Amino acid sequence: MSQSTTRASSAPATWMDLDNERIRAFRPDLPRVTPDRSVQLMRLRKEQVGRRLAALRACGRTPRIVLYARTVNGQTPVRSLTAARSFAERMAWQVGRDQEFTDCLSLTEVEDRLGWLRMKQRLASGFLDGIVAITRSDVSPHLNVYERELDWLTLHGGFIALVHAETVVPQ
Repeated sequence: MSQSTTRASSAPATWMDLDNERIRAFRPDLPRVTPDRSVQLMRLRKEQVGRRLAALRACGRTPRIVLYARTVNGQTPVRSLTAARSFAERMAWQVGRDQEFTDCLSLTEVEDRLGWLRMKQRLASGFLDGIVAITRSDVSPHLNVYERELDWLTLHGGFIALVHAETVVPQ
């Protein structure tokens, strides 16, 4: 799970990374292409999940997870929650009773979503280790908001796992 991120990565450099670094140092005239921001955030999220899971394994603990899904017209997102629960079970993570949180799809700002805020409160209090959602857009379709939430989760010792990992389509 070691990957580059928007920040300096703690992953060991490969020969290709070292070679590229030397080329950049000795050939400043060459154009530099930065990775797509979606790719950077995907890598950041995966690194965070990997680091947190490794820390939990070292303590001999099973990750305590909550499930999160967005609703339409107040209907219970049964399929989304079932998919999230199946994912957590495949990963052998612990999902307690009544650990499903939902928010209306029309609430675009994370600060307006009661379910999201409750999960963050439980995570900050130490009652859970991570969140399982269906897609990145369940957190936010806006990359800067998504990154801010990833940073918050990391700062509070948590992570978010996605049933459908981010897909990056070349344009």
